[in-house]
Amino acid sequence: MKTASNQWYVVPEVWLMLVMLTATVAGSLALVSTAYRHNDELRHVGTSIASPLPPSTAARPADSATP
Repeated sequence: MKTASNQWYVVPEVWLMLVMLTATVAGSLALVSTAYRHNDELRHVGTSIASPLPPSTAARPADSATP
């Protein structure tokens, strides 16, 4: 009696998982190397970049009627 061979290299889904894992690792390494090689442009601007937050010392209202 001959039994079916269920070796890991015969199952197509295993190859799909290996390919997806390899592609994920390769893509992650490519992303890290790209981020490492390119400088952040905002780092060179200094303190003159615009901020969405109001200044820490806000101006007082012109009169007492203004909240």
